[in-house]
Amino acid sequence: MMMKPEKTLREDRETRLSVIELCKKGHSLFKQGKYMEAGIAFRKAVELEATNPYALTGLGDVSRKLHDFDRACESYRAVLAHEPNNVFALRGLGDSYRGVQRYEEAIEVWMRYLNYRPNDIFVVTRIADSKKRLGFFDESEVYYKKALEIDPEDRYALLGLADLYHKTGRSDLAIYYYDKVLEHETGFVHVLTMVGNLYRHKKEFEKAKDYYLRVLNVDPDNPYALFGMGDVCRWLRDYHGAIQSWERILTKHEGTINMLSRLGDAYRNVGDLESAETTYNNILRRGYDKYALLGLAKLRILQGDVPAARRCLDTILDREPADPRASIDQGELLTSQGEGEAAADLYRQALRRPNLTSELARILEDRLEALGAGS
Repeated sequence: MMMKPEKTLREDRETRLSVIELCKKGHSLFKQGKYMEAGIAFRKAVELEATNPYALTGLGDVSRKLHDFDRACESYRAVLAHEPNNVFALRGLGDSYRGVQRYEEAIEVWMRYLNYRPNDIFVVTRIADSKKRLGFFDESEVYYKKALEIDPEDRYALLGLADLYHKTGRSDLAIYYYDKVLEHETGFVHVLTMVGNLYRHKKEFEKAKDYYLRVLNVDPDNPYALFGMGDVCRWLRDYHGAIQSWERILTKHEGTINMLSRLGDAYRNVGDLESAETTYNNILRRGYDKYALLGLAKLRILQGDVPAARRCLDTILDREPADPRASIDQGELLTSQGEGEAAADLYRQALRRPNLTSELARILEDRLEALGAGS
């Protein structure tokens, strides 16, 4: 066996020492967030020793932080070509695949990683997140619960599981796990708002109000909580409360069409017809909107201007001839205002429209019969 010359051995030692120093420098710069400078140090180390796992992993970490995921993958794969079980490269490669939404490949790499570090809660949670993105909800649930076995209070696992239940329509379980997060982070505005929304959709309005109030105690102008609070007040027929919440949104935001339409309805319901009309017209200046026209039609009936109400309804029916609400709701409102004949005439006109569905025709005929009028 031939021995290397002393000079060559000395050069190899010097090279290794240089690589070690460059890697130390790179790691130090990386921890300081100086990713470009760290990358330069790691690249110099790779130039000196092309297969050095520390330099290549460091270079992969830098590329990943800079969102250059393809280059990060190259570096990690170069490590794994020589060290298939290198846990740092396995974890980094999985994270890089996730960065380019290659979730199936990410999961495969992370599963290899868990063979060596089965209790890494961050990786277990990332597998759960990725399976959820791929629509494998049952498998995702298993991994979130595995993460919670490692740490029952881990925020990311609790949030991920809550979101999974939220997405799959299991509201009670979603609320349970969101509340678990809130036990430790009471001012978590995003979660408080979501729980409020879940209770609102369940029509448990008093509970919804409690969560929206908790948001507004932390962030008084939060538009999502203000919208939710206004909608709860609307359902509870507290129209003044709804107006107060939604007007606060408008001090800083334009407001959605949906919210503005409901605001117009709330103004109408408290008798502020001028504000209601202004709100509906502001919506209609942006373009056609069925709900603003419905609200304006109801307003015109309250003002005793039935022909104007019909013009609003005709606009809706021209756009949406199969929609029953325009005729039926307004007919009922006319009837409640003592305008039974006008309601009957409205139903007859609707029955003569083309493209009328059999279901709508039956409903209109039932309304006419209830009024004692024939078609």
